[in-house]
Amino acid sequence: MWFGRGKKEDDSGNKTNSQNGDSSDEEITSLTNVLTEAAYSKSGVSSPEEFLKQQRSNRELANKRVEDLELSKFPKEMSCFTAWSEVMECMSIGGQVRHYYRYGDLTTCDKETDKLNFCLKNSLTTGEVREKAIQEFYKQTLQDNLKRGSSEDIWEAKDV
Repeated sequence: MWFGRGKKEDDSGNKTNSQNGDSSDEEITSLTNVLTEAAYSKSGVSSPEEFLKQQRSNRELANKRVEDLELSKFPKEMSCFTAWSEVMECMSIGGQVRHYYRYGDLTTCDKETDKLNFCLKNSLTTGEVREKAIQEFYKQTLQDNLKRGSSEDIWEAKDV
């Protein structure tokens, strides 16, 4: 069973070819349910629905903590040269190969390009306005990363 490839059984028990991914949504849903069940069984929560609710609330709690952070906790400076280097590294062959290895597709380097564009636009401003804009950029970036989720939503740290 490889997400929509190979043979599958229909309702009558006959095996049929499934090359176009007719059942891929069902298989992905099934895999998601299996993984959720496995994660929830180790969490000590009463049901998978409760587990998913707890994970969402953990993400919301982390996002709320970021919203409550003062801007003074974020950097006030941004180097356009560093942002340019990040874009070039991402667009290089090595950066594309790394992204393909990790995620299975090539990247358009949107995050890096957005950072460079922000830096270039913000370089025209000066003083406190510039510092505040940079701090807000970093805060918004952190919020966006938390909304996306991470492996910390699933894995628990062991007490040593």
